[in-house]
This record gives sequence, C-alpha cells and structure tokens, in this order.
Amino acid sequence: MTQKEIIFHASAIITFVFLPVLIYPHPPEAQNILFASPTIRDFIGNALMMVFFYINYYYFIPKVYLNERYFVYAGILIAFLFLICWFPSFITGRFVPYNFPDGEPFPPIKHHFPVHFAPKPRDGSFLEEIKHHIWVYAIVVLFSILLHTRNRLLKAENEKLQAELSNLKAQIHPHFLFNTLNSIYALAIRKDDKTPETIIRLSEFMRYLLKDVNQNQVSLEKEISYIENYLDLQKSRLRNSVAIEYWRSGNFSAKQIAPLLLFNYIENAFKHGVNPEENSKISIKISLNDQLLSLEVKNNVVTQQKNENSLHIGMPNTQERLDLLYPKKYVLDIQKTEETYTVLLQIQLT
Repeated sequence: MTQKEIIFHASAIITFVFLPVLIYPHPPEAQNILFASPTIRDFIGNALMMVFFYINYYYFIPKVYLNERYFVYAGILIAFLFLICWFPSFITGRFVPYNFPDGEPFPPIKHHFPVHFAPKPRDGSFLEEIKHHIWVYAIVVLFSILLHTRNRLLKAENEKLQAELSNLKAQIHPHFLFNTLNSIYALAIRKDDKTPETIIRLSEFMRYLLKDVNQNQVSLEKEISYIENYLDLQKSRLRNSVAIEYWRSGNFSAKQIAPLLLFNYIENAFKHGVNPEENSKISIKISLNDQLLSLEVKNNVVTQQKNENSLHIGMPNTQERLDLLYPKKYVLDIQKTEETYTVLLQIQLT
C-alpha cells in the first residue's frame, strides 16, 4: 500500500468514526455532546463498523460470500449487527436514552459496566436509539460488497489488458529484428567498416527488446536514445541515398512512456519511404512541452520495392496499444498526399 493510499484510508476512518458529532441527532438541551453517553456509544459503534468493513472486505467476501456460502455469510452479518448494536450500549451503561424522567443531563461514563445505572427511558425504545446504526451498518455491508466487486472487475480488466499488450509486444520483436538484420546484412555486403559497430548496436537493441520492452513504462530519455541509435544505424546503411533530418527539444529525463510507441512510426517511414532511385527524404521532430509529447514523422511517397506485410504488423499494432494505454489521452493524425506521408502523434503524459 502506497503512502497516498495509507493517508486516504486513515482520513476515511477518522471521518467515519467521528460522524456522530457531524450528523447524528442530539437533544438541544444536552451539554458536552462530545462526551455524552449516546455520542460515546456512537463512536464505539462506528469504530466497530470500520473494523468489520475491513474484515468483511479482505476476508469474509472473498472466502465466504464469493464461495457461495450465503447462509454462513448471512449468519456472520447478523452476528456482527448484534455486536455493533449491543456492545456500545453495554460499555456506556445500559441503553442510555436522550431524555430522562427528571430532565437531568446525561450521566457520566463509569469505568465499569453499570448495567443497572441508567433509568428507563421515558420516550422511545432501544431500537429507536440504535436504528441509525442498523442503517449505517447496512450501507457499510453493501458498500464493501460493491467495492470488492468493482475492484475484481478492474483487476480482471487489467489482466486482460496486460495479456493483450504482451501479445502485441510478441509481434513486435521478430518484426523489428528482421528489419535490423537486413540493415546489418546490407553493411556486411559492402564490407563497411561500420559493420562491427552496427552489430554492437544490434546487441543493445536486443537488450532493450528483451529487458526494457517487457516493462509497462520506460524512461522517455531511454526511448529517445533508442530511436537515435536506430537513426545512426539507418544513416550507416543508406549513406547519402536518403536525406534524414532529425530535431528534438524538451527535457525527456523526468517522463515515462510505453516502449516502442514512437519507434514504430519512425521505422515505418524508413520501411516505406526509402527508394534509392527516387527523391527520398525523411524528417523527424520530437518535442516535449510540459506534459504534451509530440512526434512528427514525414517521408516522401516512393515506389515500394519490398513486401508491405510488415506495415500490417507495425501500424495497427501501435494504434491498438495507444488505445489500450492512453485512452482519450492521445491524438493521431495521419495525412497522405501524392507526394508525402505525414504522421503527427501527440500524447498527454502523466
């Protein structure tokens, strides 16, 4: 449990226990309401209900209620209701009423159990005095069941999300490795001096894919560094056949992002925007302004010389991951003309 959650739970417990002072009815003629017997009784009752709430949430609901042992669960609820209604009145001295026959104020709390102490009430009954406990107890039980059910659904949804993301990442690994090996192969054919350096970069990429990509979030600075290594690899492979422009602005060190989201759109530009026989140009702009991360990738539309199956892996894959990871927190605008293909992605980071 995080510090924020501990503070929230502590605040909720204190507020609930002190509800008698805030909302429960008290006679206008009563003095020292905070230390009056009915108020002390309500304090104890609310404290018991908070104890029951956590026991019910963490034990009775998962172990009894969800295992369809409904009669046992009903018996537990009745037993705790009896305890919450009876025990506080027993501690404070009989069923202390708000009004006394002689009009005297509330008697002081004794340090023993003076069952014989309090006079009989002139008006009302014990049920009248503790009926608000019954209603609050019913709300506590219902709320704990609804909260536990909601959290179970959220947990199941999160597990489904993680399974979908794992499946998407599994698709990315061979796709990226295939393209990178093609780049190294091109360098090796030319017997380029940068081939050993490129192999080292590939080992770094593989480390990234095998380790960091399996995380839900990675450092944005690391993701940008990964992209820049990829650009260096492409410059080595393509040499002067493609004009590559790259700009970055902003402080990326303090932010986190899901891995490979930006990279896939950049890789797509090289995959489908490069033809040595045509005017090939790729420009990439990455900026971070406060919480808003912007990526603009623009490439010329060229004649395709390679199989386009990888496009059907990378682009829809990334779109689906954006929907899962950043719902209503991103804008994706893809524009295609006869000459250019432009991707503008904006993500609101936290």
